[in-house]
Amino acid sequence: MGRLSYRGMVMLGAALLSPALALAPASAFAQAATLAAPATAIPGVDMAVATAPRTLGRAGAPVVIEEFASLICPHCAHFEEAFLPRLKADFINTGQVQIIFHDTPSNQVAFKAHIALRCLPLNSYMDARSLVFSTQAQWLGAKDPAKALQDVLGMVGLSSATFDACINSRPLQDYVAGASQQAQELNIESTPTLIIRKGGAEVARVAGPHDYDALAAMLVKAGAKPPAKK
Repeated sequence: MGRLSYRGMVMLGAALLSPALALAPASAFAQAATLAAPATAIPGVDMAVATAPRTLGRAGAPVVIEEFASLICPHCAHFEEAFLPRLKADFINTGQVQIIFHDTPSNQVAFKAHIALRCLPLNSYMDARSLVFSTQAQWLGAKDPAKALQDVLGMVGLSSATFDACINSRPLQDYVAGASQQAQELNIESTPTLIIRKGGAEVARVAGPHDYDALAAMLVKAGAKPPAKK
């Protein structure tokens, strides 16, 4: 699993990267936030909700997956489309596993995408996230990816005015930059990376999971009940 510099990632583009995306330095996002336009009010957005944890599954589930993903990462999109539905059916809907989604942008386009997604209501987050991943190649390959992303999020109710206010919001910039810093402190080097926890303690870690059955076995070993045989 190779690593790319931040400048290298920007030059190559997300669509050309290998399955796991190396992370940009958190300092790059902090610098961008410092140089950004002054913070603006965000129409119709509750900042407490915008910065609340994004989770899926029962609070207090015996096993927790912390997912570190970038919205421009092709392998993250594959995990969302191929693995997440099976996890929901086998472990999340049964109350055995909760997923916590961490914003882990890998370049400036991803940085804007993660900020914008947080301006949607909590009950729209998962659908919007899935839409962003499923249309990733289209908006990321556009001449102006940020404008194309804005159009995609308009389909789920995020107005252009709110989108612009979001990506220029200093508090949200700081929040997402802080999340990226936290990922680096946890030695997350690429996306997607999953940390599996039981009772708050890390019991397993996997970068770029390729085998669903192996992941399911890790969850059972961590304490989740195995899914019922079909």
